[in-house]
Amino acid sequence: MDDTIAAVATPLGSGGLGVVRLSGPKALSIASHLFHGSFPLEQCPTHTLHHGLLKDQDDVLDEAVAGLFRAPRSYTGEDVVEFSCHGGAHVMRRVLDSCLRKGARLADPGEFTRRAFLNGKLDLTQAEAVGDLIAARSDAQRRLALQSLRGALSHQLRPFRERLLNLLAHIEAHLDFVEDEVPDLSRADIRKGIESLEADLATLTGAPGRDRLWREGIKIAIVGRPNAGKSSLFNALLNENRAIVADVPGTTRDTLEESAVWEGVAVTLVDTAGLRQTEDQIEREGAHRAREALTEADLVFLVVDAGAGPRAEDSAVAETVRRRPVILVLNKMDLISTEVRRTLENRWKTEGGCSDTSTVMVSARTGEGLDDLRWTALRQAGGGQEPQEPVQVFNARQEQKLRETLAALGRARAGAGSNVPEENLAVDMRMALEGLNAVTGQGAPEEVLDAIFARFCVGK
Repeated sequence: MDDTIAAVATPLGSGGLGVVRLSGPKALSIASHLFHGSFPLEQCPTHTLHHGLLKDQDDVLDEAVAGLFRAPRSYTGEDVVEFSCHGGAHVMRRVLDSCLRKGARLADPGEFTRRAFLNGKLDLTQAEAVGDLIAARSDAQRRLALQSLRGALSHQLRPFRERLLNLLAHIEAHLDFVEDEVPDLSRADIRKGIESLEADLATLTGAPGRDRLWREGIKIAIVGRPNAGKSSLFNALLNENRAIVADVPGTTRDTLEESAVWEGVAVTLVDTAGLRQTEDQIEREGAHRAREALTEADLVFLVVDAGAGPRAEDSAVAETVRRRPVILVLNKMDLISTEVRRTLENRWKTEGGCSDTSTVMVSARTGEGLDDLRWTALRQAGGGQEPQEPVQVFNARQEQKLRETLAALGRARAGAGSNVPEENLAVDMRMALEGLNAVTGQGAPEEVLDAIFARFCVGK
C-alpha cells in the first residue's frame, strides 16, 4: 500500500455537496498542490477543516473545504484528505482528474475500507458492516449494521476464540511436551469443554438461515390471472398509486418493483402481468417475465377475484406456483357478504387447487385485511414465527464460517469421546479456530477479501 488512491466518495449526480477523498503516503502532498487556503495543508494539524480554492495550475476548479486526517488517526490509518466541493458531476470529475494527474490512482471498489482493515482500524466483521450500513433499507438493518460496525459481533466472538485456544493449547502442549510436566486434562474433561463450547456457539449462531429475513428482507411476487386485482393490491400495500389500474384485462405488461418496510423487515413487492394463454406477443412476454419473477421470489401472493369463483385460468396459475411458498389472497371481499366468505374460501381451496396454502381475505379497495396479509407474509417468511428483531445478525459468509466451526467442533467432540489420537483432535480444533478467525478476518486470503470488497461502491 505504497501508492495513493483517490475517488469520489459521494453518489454520482448533482447535489449541494460532493466529496473527493485521497488516502496514502502522497495524499497530503497531492492535496497541497491543488488546495490554496490561508495556510499550507502540510503545516496544518490533523482533524482540521480549511476553506480555500482548488486550483489546477492557473485554472480555478472550485471553492472547497479540505478536511485533513493524519496517519494513523484516520479512517484508513493513512494520511487522508477529503475535499468537500460543490456537488456537480463536472466539478467532481475535474477535481478527481487533477488528483490523478498529480500522482494518485483511482481507488478500487471498497479500497478505502480495505485499507482500514489491513491497517488494523477495523476487523473484517466491521468492514463488512460498512457495506451493510450503506445498503440498509430499514431501521432494523441500519441498527444491526451499526452494532457490527461498532464491534458488537467481534466482542461476542472473542470469548469463544479464547476458550477454543485454551483447549487447543492444552492438547498441543501435551503432544509437544509429552515427557514434561504438563497439567493433564482427561479425555472426559476435554470432551466436556468442547461440548460446552459447541453448545454455546450453536446458540449464538441459531438455526440455519435464521437471520436471512433481517439481513436480506423478502421479495414477494404478486401473481394471478388478468384482472384479479394484482395491481390494485400492489398499490394498496404501498399506499400509493404506483401501478396502472383499469378494468381492461392485460393492463400490466411488465414487472414493476417497489420497496416497503413491514415491522422492520425490508420488503420488495413485484407486480406482474396476468398469467394466461394469449396470442398477444407483448402480453406473452409480460407473462414470461412474471414467471421469471416467480423464480426469484421468496414468497408468492396468488391473487384471485373471490366473487368470480374459481376459473380454469386461476387453477392454471395455482399449478404454476404450487411448489413455491404461496399465500392465497382472496381479493374484492368488500363485494361479498360475511355469511358467504368462509364458503368461498373452502371452495377456492378445493376447486382452485390451493388446498395446502395459507389464505387471507382482503379488499384492495377498502384496505380490509391488508394488515393481516402483511403479518401472514412475515410469519411465513420467518418460518412460522412472529418477526422479532435479533440482537445480532450474521451475513451469509459469516454464517457459513460459523457452521464450519461447529462442524469441526462436532468432529472433535466425537473424537474426544472415543479412541481418536490427540493429533486428530488437534487437527479438528485447528479447523474450528480457522473458521472463527475467518469471520473476523485473521489470516483471510486475498481472494476472500477481493470478493468481499468488490461489493462496495468506489469511494468507500
